[in-house]
Amino acid sequence: MIGIKTKIEDVVKTDNSMIDFFNKEKIDFCCNGHMTVEEIAKEKNIDANDLAKKIQGAIKSDNSNREDIMNIDDFKNSDIKEMIDSLIIDHHKRERDLLFEIDPLLNKILSVHFARHGEELMKLHSLFADLKKELEEHFVKEEEITFPLMLENESPSQEVIKKVEELETDHEEAGDIIKEMIELTDWFETPEDACRTYVHTFNLLEKLVKDVFIHIFKENSIMFEKYREKGGK
Repeated sequence: MIGIKTKIEDVVKTDNSMIDFFNKEKIDFCCNGHMTVEEIAKEKNIDANDLAKKIQGAIKSDNSNREDIMNIDDFKNSDIKEMIDSLIIDHHKRERDLLFEIDPLLNKILSVHFARHGEELMKLHSLFADLKKELEEHFVKEEEITFPLMLENESPSQEVIKKVEELETDHEEAGDIIKEMIELTDWFETPEDACRTYVHTFNLLEKLVKDVFIHIFKENSIMFEKYREKGGK
C-alpha cells in the first residue's frame, strides 16, 4: 500500500511499469528516487495523500509486455559484475549511439526552423551539448575508473565509495539538464509546422532521456545500494 512516507524508488522497484507514470507526472524517480511521496508533494505544492492515492491507483500488476521493465527485474537479481556488463551494453552503448545520431539532426532543424522556432531550438541545442559532454565524460569515468574499482574491491572501501558518490553527483547534474530540456519542450512536443526530421529528432531525444532515467535508476537505486550493503553501510 502506498503511503506518504513511501519512497519513489521503492514504488518503481515493486512495480517497474510506474516508470511511465512518473515520467508523465514529471516526477524524478531516478536522481530523486530517495524522496518520499510526502517530499515530492511538498516540492510540487500538492496534497501528499492525494498523490499517494493517485500513485496507488496507477499501479499495474501485468508488466509482461514491457522489455525495459523485465530488464530491470532481471537487473535486480544480478551480481555486481553482471550489473556493470548490462549497464555498459544496454545503456552506455545505446546512449552513445543516440547522442551521435541526434547531434547532426538537431543542428539541421535548428537551421531549417530557426525563423519560427529559433529561440527554443537554440536553447535546446545548448542543453543537448551540455548533456552530451556530461554523459560522454561520465561513461568514461565509469568504465575506466569506478566500475573496475568496484570489481577489484568486493568489500567497499572509502576510496571506492567516494568514487561512487562522484558518479551520483554526475547523475544529478545530467538530471538537471534533462529537466530543463523537458520543461523547455513540454516533454518533446513538436509544433504544428514541424517537418518529419523535427518530429524524428524529438522522438530520439525522448528515447534518449527515458533511457538515461532508467540507467540512473539502475545505478543509484539498485547497483550502488547493493554494493554499499556489501560493506555493511
